[in-house]
Amino acid sequence: MLQKTQTILSFLTDDQSDLETDECQTTVKITLLSSASINSATDEDDISRTAIVENHSTSSVSRVSIPGEVSGTLFFHEINYIIGGQNESKRRRWRRPTILKSEEQKQILFDVSGTFSGDMNAIMGPTGCGKSSLVDILADRKDPYGTSGCVLVDGVPRHPSYKYTVGYVVQENVFSETLTVRDNLFFSANLRLPKTLSRREKIDRVLCVIADLGLETCANTRMGTALLRGVSGGEKKRTCIGMELVLSPKILFLDEPTTVTFMCKGQFVYQGTIDNVVSYFSTLGYHCETHENPTDFVLDILIDASQTPDILAKLKDAYSEPARHSDLKMNTEFENNIPNRGYSECFQHQVSVEAAQSLGREILYVSQRTLRNSLRNPAMALAQVVVSIMMGFLVGFVFYDLKTTTGHGVNNRLGTIFFIIVNQIFSTMTAIEPLLQERALFFHEYASGYYRIRTFFIAKLMCDLLPLRALPSILFSLIAYFMIGLRRTVVQFFIFLVTIFMASVFGAAVCFFISTLATTFAATLIIVVLIFAVMMIFSGFLIDLTSVFSWLSWIQWISALRYASNVLPINEFQGLKLCLPNQINMCPMTGEDVLNDQGLSHGTAWDLWKHFFALTMMATTFFLLAYIQLHRIKKTK
Repeated sequence: MLQKTQTILSFLTDDQSDLETDECQTTVKITLLSSASINSATDEDDISRTAIVENHSTSSVSRVSIPGEVSGTLFFHEINYIIGGQNESKRRRWRRPTILKSEEQKQILFDVSGTFSGDMNAIMGPTGCGKSSLVDILADRKDPYGTSGCVLVDGVPRHPSYKYTVGYVVQENVFSETLTVRDNLFFSANLRLPKTLSRREKIDRVLCVIADLGLETCANTRMGTALLRGVSGGEKKRTCIGMELVLSPKILFLDEPTTVTFMCKGQFVYQGTIDNVVSYFSTLGYHCETHENPTDFVLDILIDASQTPDILAKLKDAYSEPARHSDLKMNTEFENNIPNRGYSECFQHQVSVEAAQSLGREILYVSQRTLRNSLRNPAMALAQVVVSIMMGFLVGFVFYDLKTTTGHGVNNRLGTIFFIIVNQIFSTMTAIEPLLQERALFFHEYASGYYRIRTFFIAKLMCDLLPLRALPSILFSLIAYFMIGLRRTVVQFFIFLVTIFMASVFGAAVCFFISTLATTFAATLIIVVLIFAVMMIFSGFLIDLTSVFSWLSWIQWISALRYASNVLPINEFQGLKLCLPNQINMCPMTGEDVLNDQGLSHGTAWDLWKHFFALTMMATTFFLLAYIQLHRIKKTK
């Protein structure tokens, strides 16, 4: 049985959302927003996710849900939110160069105070009035910089694990598109419900939510992708709600899915019951026609107020009168819990919160989902396999059966090696789009406490990035290597295979890292192409590096293409005899001569493996940079 849930939703004022209760007794307290856009995420460290609370100094605390027997009433006092200026610099964690003009400071919320209690609450107002910002703050999903005020739950400060135990359904549908409705609900339950619950209890919880939301008929249907039709839009939204309801949260926030609150220009202008809306505004001189929708009536007033300062001042003064809304403003008995040191401190004390599951279980569930995504949406993997086979045959036919001769024989072998390395690295740019598409999912799930950052990182490597590089590399090598006529020994084929595989891994690492920096496909693609192009220029095949300016020549030491392109010539030419084109019995040149001409040392085995080691270290470095950036990336609004 799910406990009674006090839900806070946000949605368009012209939308309707009906959440029915049944035998699971899921009651809803809702905060509704109009035309809002929410990006829910937090900006904490992965090792032990951080929550924002007042007056906590312990190193780590367990997750604690709001008890079922309490009301779960939210009290908020003098909430202010400012963006731009010094606050933006703090968010970015770097100081803006003095030559650049600082962003203009803008205040979004102005001393907002109020109370949300009962089953359903709605915040309504025109676009840009601060509805989403307020809900983000109440849900503890807003960046603390620039935020001041105090939020209490049943009269006490929010627990450090508050944000992980309340439900939060963002405006956009965020889920795994290739999983079924049931799979997504179980993914949420397995990672977020406490360890003390048995598997049977988790199954019952999921089945109860499916029944509550009327998802029985589509429970085994995939959500749907751009190419695969899935469940309907309403079923997608209900699935998102269900992924939060499996927590049986005392408070549930929803964006765009009843006590009503109206806002204008970041300030409250009404808070009370629906029945009193028309009568309240009539006392201020605004009269609703008999057949006019009360919501539209109030929104018209708010739009006028947002454009006319005098009207806004009138509404604000009326709301501030002690005689109005006295039943909904913060009780005096709770005012003693507001810190005296300054309201901003409510949002700036950070406490570590333990994860709901062990690292091993997190990796297991996230890896399972990643593999299911790959198997159920094989288009990307299949395309890479098909392309690798086609390129293998193309390279094999173009460079078919290379002759071990001087002149063209040497040049053709070197050209083949260079093209293969360039092709392998540039082909990894197909990883950019999937990585960018997962940003919103990662932000939401991490903010909601699904898993640690390193869980996502490890699962991504083990079940996505590395496997998608391995099979294409193997297929390409099996086809191209023997058609080209390279040295046919087991050891040399193995070195060729692992080199082009590591070149592909390096390319994927660069794409992964840049995808954590840039937010759009175009920007990411441009940066990745620029990096690969610079490395290609300094690979040593297009120009003699000794002729390059000394202040530019250092780039050769960070060129992965140079290291990969050095391994294969040593592997291929060492011990090779090169004969004259028309006199195969006369072999005046050896492979060592070619290596010497290329400036490649080859006396010991280390002369080959040092380049492979450098290539591996560069790939590892970019993966580490991606991991660090996942921590640093701004995951809050």
